Amino acid sequence: MSKKKANHRSGEDRISLLPDHLLCQILSTLPTKNVVTTSILSTRWRNLWLWVPLLDLNVDDFTDLTTFLSFATRFLDFYEESCLHKLKISFKRDDLDLCPLISWIKDATMRKIHHFEVDCGLSFYIHVVPLTFYTCETLVSLRLHFVKLVQSELASLPNLKVMHLEKNIYIDNETVENLILSCPVLEDLTVIRNIEYDFGMEVLRVRSQTLNSFNLVLDSTKSWYSSSTRDDYMKVLIDAPRLEYLSLKDDQSVSFEISNLGSSAEVDIDVSFNMTSLLDLNDSLKISSTGKLLTGLSSVRDMTLSRTTSKIICHYLKHERMPQFSNMKRLNVKLYVSDIEMLPKFLESCPNLESLILKMRGVTEEKDISLSSVPKCLQTSLEHVEMVRSNCENVEEMKLIKYFLENSLVLKKFKICLPCRNKKHESIIVKELVNVRRCSNACHVIVRIRRRGFF
Repeated sequence: MSKKKANHRSGEDRISLLPDHLLCQILSTLPTKNVVTTSILSTRWRNLWLWVPLLDLNVDDFTDLTTFLSFATRFLDFYEESCLHKLKISFKRDDLDLCPLISWIKDATMRKIHHFEVDCGLSFYIHVVPLTFYTCETLVSLRLHFVKLVQSELASLPNLKVMHLEKNIYIDNETVENLILSCPVLEDLTVIRNIEYDFGMEVLRVRSQTLNSFNLVLDSTKSWYSSSTRDDYMKVLIDAPRLEYLSLKDDQSVSFEISNLGSSAEVDIDVSFNMTSLLDLNDSLKISSTGKLLTGLSSVRDMTLSRTTSKIICHYLKHERMPQFSNMKRLNVKLYVSDIEMLPKFLESCPNLESLILKMRGVTEEKDISLSSVPKCLQTSLEHVEMVRSNCENVEEMKLIKYFLENSLVLKKFKICLPCRNKKHESIIVKELVNVRRCSNACHVIVRIRRRGFF
């Protein structure tokens, strides 16, 4: 019998043979309540959990707050002179006596924490971030959910690189701005706003010389709250020259002013400038706001646009010219079929575009859409086009397919994804595509068929 089989049959505990530092590393991937249960395995494991520099606790898992504080304080006392790698506290019970809990969190934030998370699920906001937190020199990452933040003039977080602020409440415009400014090496910022409670901040100002990634979410469709008076003043100002990724999912802010965006940036934009109907598209202020946003994004390399944002831009093109997106290499657009005619104008502003992804939806009442102009990128740089169609019987979408194949001089790959009813219908569509004249001899056409549903 081999040694391996013998060990297996004897039930040898091979994990316990690992050195303490490796066991602690394994245990650090688990919530604390699971880590503590290992103490019953053997004498060797009894106090090993105390050596794991991570405290991930849900207060609701304890019978009462006193039991929680007793356990958590014992853990902190063990790390009184050393660094606590991560502290995560979660709670949802409204019947908690918050004063002792907040006092304990204050004590915990003084233990040289690297990663700090508070996940509050109460039905009301509380201020659980003590002033000592604002001057934590060891903090590297921070996540706060559903808590109240106050402005601190002494804020200094010299090592903070990652900050996620989720559905918190801010007393004024300066709270978040100053918090960001207190982080001289900040690289990753996420702000998820809650329109129901976030009354204090009308202007979100993000200024950072080190920020690489910024993600903003403000979605009022999941909220009962609406206040047109206040929403008319909600603005977003961004000045982050090293930004490499920017995501804006915001249907409430009326203005987005972006400065010094780098030429290698990737952006994902889903904004509507607080428009409630298509009639708002004719508002001069909305048109002006669209122009400001486009100007701020004009240096980017990679852009993704939602269907709502592309609709607004297409309407903007009826009034104004788009700025030049000279660095743009890749464009991913969700487009209504009714806006197909504006696509050439859009592409005229992207003279060096190499890759285009179009996801089509809807129908059009227009009987004769004109696609006569040929943008520069079709003649010199566009190599890859992918179209996802929602309706394979739409004549105007077929016009667009022919437009690209017949006018793209350097096109290498054209991929079309479409739904068909049956094999006979599929055969008709494929035959029609094969018969389209191709301007580029190197173009390879790929057809992907789906019989039911949409892509």
